[in-house]
Amino acid sequence: MNYDLKEIKVKVDVAIGVLFKNDSFLLENGVNERSVSHKLAEYLQQEIPDWNVDCEYNRKGSALKTLERIRECSEERKTDRVFPDIIIHQRNTKINLLVLEIKTKDEDPICDIQKLILFTSDRECKYNFGSFIKFNRAEKPDLKWFKDGEEI
Repeated sequence: MNYDLKEIKVKVDVAIGVLFKNDSFLLENGVNERSVSHKLAEYLQQEIPDWNVDCEYNRKGSALKTLERIRECSEERKTDRVFPDIIIHQRNTKINLLVLEIKTKDEDPICDIQKLILFTSDRECKYNFGSFIKFNRAEKPDLKWFKDGEEI
C-alpha cells in the first residue's frame, strides 16, 4: 500500500505518541539519539506493517548508500556514505516511502536537513517524503517535512 503525506503524518504522529507514552524516560533523560530512533522505528513498524522500517540502513540495493554533495554540509565529513536514522522502504528495491532524521540534543541540524533535501530529490534514492524530528525532552517535538527536495 502506498501512503500520501496526510496519512504518513498521522502515522508518524501516532508513533511519536506511543513513544512518549511508553518510553518518555528516554526523552526526559537525554538518552542517545539511536535509542530513541530504534524505539520510534518499532512503533512506526506497527503503524505501517506492510513496509520495512529500518534504522541506520546503509544500503542501496547491494551497494553502500551514498549521497553526492553531502560532504559539502560539513568540513568534518570525509565521505558521501550515509546512514539515515530511520527509513521506511521495500528492501532490495528502489521503492522508498519515508526517510527520517532525528535530533535529541541541541546540535546543528544542517547536515540532517541537507540529507533530507538530497534523499527526496536524488534520482537513486528518491524517497517520497522526508521528515526532520527535533525532540525537546518531554515537550512536543518539532517536525519539518520534505518532498521533491524542498521543505513543505
